[in-house]
Amino acid sequence: MSKNKNAFERKADRIHKYLKTRKRYDQSFLPRPFFLEFTGSPDAGKTTTIKELDNFFRKMGLRVWTPQEGAEVIRHIPRTTPVYNLRTGLYALTALIDQSFGHSYDIVIFDRCVFDAYCWMMYWEGKELLTPEWAKLYQSFFLSPLWMDKIDVAYFMVADPKEAMKRNRLNALSNKMGETTNPATIKVLADRYRSAYKDLSPRYPQLRLLDTTKLNQRKMIKSVATKVLDMLIQKIKIPA
Repeated sequence: MSKNKNAFERKADRIHKYLKTRKRYDQSFLPRPFFLEFTGSPDAGKTTTIKELDNFFRKMGLRVWTPQEGAEVIRHIPRTTPVYNLRTGLYALTALIDQSFGHSYDIVIFDRCVFDAYCWMMYWEGKELLTPEWAKLYQSFFLSPLWMDKIDVAYFMVADPKEAMKRNRLNALSNKMGETTNPATIKVLADRYRSAYKDLSPRYPQLRLLDTTKLNQRKMIKSVATKVLDMLIQKIKIPA
């Protein structure tokens, strides 16, 4: 302890030593959490998959956080404007950035994050509510290298519109179709995710596409879990 430090500074040093702050916030000593993102067309199975992965990792003794989906938080903005998906994307991005600089959790599983926001810009461009220039600008923002390398595994999950609607109506209290839960829109969205995967996968090896149309829940979950675990183990093997 330096003799040049005053009494206040020496006391602060003792607090640092007790709390181990220099280790607690040193990412070369304590790695950041793993981040997983799941997105895709409606009723393709992402919510079910997230729930089972959350249960599995917690049973294995890992501290897991599944942030509330942006759609469940951002309800004051109508879904008929690209502002809605920009806002939900920013909500998830904020959580990603904040948690990447902390050590509260081992694994964070996003129900839609930055890849999702990228795909929605394609949707709004197709609706002619965003120009190609603005859509590209927003997409570039969400795919910024400042945070994209923090998404360790990302899944685009899609399903045939007929199968998706069948799943949607299993426990629905109303047959009324929503803005995005109708066959025509589901097809458009699924096609967008396939197109985005084709464009993005060469640049982002953490990205995967899974068509769940012919998969039951058990096969779907096992397929995703196997790939997620293998990809996380592979990252562990890569030297820092």
